[in-house]
Amino acid sequence: MMKKPDSSLALAFLLLLFLPHADATLGVCIGKAAASLAAPAAIAQILVANGIQMVRFLEANPELLAALKNTGIKVMVGVANSDVVPIAVGGAEAAITWLNDNVLKHVASHQLSYIAVGDEVLDVSVKAIPYVVPAMNNLHRALQQLGLDSAVKISSPVPASVLAISMPPSAGDFSPISRPLMEQMLRFLSATQSTMMVNIYPIEQLMKTAVGAAMNFFLMQGNAAPVKDGRHSYTNIMDATVDAMVTAMRKAGYPAVPVTVTSTGWPAAGKNNAATPDNAEAFLEGIIKRALNGTGTPMRPDMEMEVFVSSLFNGAGNGGEGQDMGIFNTNGSVAVNFSLHLHGELDAASAGKTAGKLSPSPGPSPAALN
Repeated sequence: MMKKPDSSLALAFLLLLFLPHADATLGVCIGKAAASLAAPAAIAQILVANGIQMVRFLEANPELLAALKNTGIKVMVGVANSDVVPIAVGGAEAAITWLNDNVLKHVASHQLSYIAVGDEVLDVSVKAIPYVVPAMNNLHRALQQLGLDSAVKISSPVPASVLAISMPPSAGDFSPISRPLMEQMLRFLSATQSTMMVNIYPIEQLMKTAVGAAMNFFLMQGNAAPVKDGRHSYTNIMDATVDAMVTAMRKAGYPAVPVTVTSTGWPAAGKNNAATPDNAEAFLEGIIKRALNGTGTPMRPDMEMEVFVSSLFNGAGNGGEGQDMGIFNTNGSVAVNFSLHLHGELDAASAGKTAGKLSPSPGPSPAALN
């Protein structure tokens, strides 16, 4: 049986991670098996205590949703890839049933911000591709019947690989394979004023891009030599990739659709030589600072970047790149150690980081969380 993570470690880590800048532009992903690793009430209390305002559930998790009820935390709830086809062919009735059984029975409706229909269907569930937009339409009709369509937005997270060209950002374009689905999705997103959801894993782009950028460009360190693109200048891969998506959407005829980064992280282990604890630490520091700095991308300077960090637990059914991107290992140890100096007061010493783990920080007592 898996050891449940020490709640005091979780609290200490999240205090270090989020407390200085609790903000609605930064969220955390929670994988399918999270409820088996720690008590839902403990996870909820940790999130609340540290001012986390957004959580993405990769798939609906009734126990955890119930634990978050009336906490004020906004949630994005994922439709499993296996549920996309039944919702698509079952009409609004099937969509309402899914919403009630998986979401609305467990969490307050005002906490629901997004429904994510599938996850990277283009890569991992090819047979479901023709059903993604019909499922989105049925869920939207269901939300209309429930009076929730203006508050809850529907989209479907896509991989960054939908871009055949991502550098330079001004040349961004969809791949021929992805274009039909992307254009259908964009039509829906524009009509419903929703957001394009994209998962961005910079380690993949490090291996694929022809741009001679420094490693710090991919690790979000902010001190990389700028990559020039016309009148714009880029110091990190996240801004560049989001703007490449903006360009591709503009070319498809949809210049105003927002972009949400629904999953990002850097693996601390794996086959790639760049998958190291030091790089994972550097990236996590960099992406958190970037998400919380209150600015947009060079192409959209006034539109803050909304980012979900992967993931609360290492492995835990996160899938794909998420397997080695967790904050915690499944045995309860901290997977990535780092220090943030967002306000200058939460460094390694003040957080009590010793011997690869974090000691308790002020907040609810461990007993209260167990």
